[in-house]
Amino acid sequence: MNRFLLALLLISLPLLAGNIVVDLPGGSGGTDDVLTYFNGTPHWLTWGGMYRGTWFNTEDFMPGSTSLSLEQMEYWFYASTNTDPWDTDQFYSEIWNGDQTGPQVLLAQAVITAYHYAPCYHTFDPALVVESNFWALINTEMSAGGWPSVLGDYSMPGDAGHSFFSDDFIVWEPWGEMGEYYIVAHATNALDATTWGAVKALF
Repeated sequence: MNRFLLALLLISLPLLAGNIVVDLPGGSGGTDDVLTYFNGTPHWLTWGGMYRGTWFNTEDFMPGSTSLSLEQMEYWFYASTNTDPWDTDQFYSEIWNGDQTGPQVLLAQAVITAYHYAPCYHTFDPALVVESNFWALINTEMSAGGWPSVLGDYSMPGDAGHSFFSDDFIVWEPWGEMGEYYIVAHATNALDATTWGAVKALF
């Protein structure tokens, strides 16, 4: 193996650690009241990072919004028993306010059971009001190795990505060159009160 190929392999190893390619049928992305950066087609599964999450900016979906009422969060996992057997199927679903620098204020936490290639829900009753920047986290502290493994796409977002992971809850690294986690936010309404007020003012 020449030096160039060896260097390329060494560079790529940290990127691929905890990630496996999966071949699964595509689905659909978000709608007006379903917020997700996932492109609809699973490509990776990953157990990298004790904490994995998506940073949502509601203005990406509803320009001018200042808050959002969450009805539930939806997560998709995949159990590859030959390569990454889960040591637990439970995780903490956590919702935090916070911008792209990281989660800042914990709003809700629940123990959720993960299912293989099926939606897992964290439901809020009453609806949970979040700021325009919020995080949905998969906290795997109950696992010895970052399981359950979440699905992700292959969108190559680069610096514009919204999926991050961390082992210490201090430094948040973008999943970046991989894609976006299969994490979906369901809103009770597409527009918040502030936006509705602005719409009504036009008429």
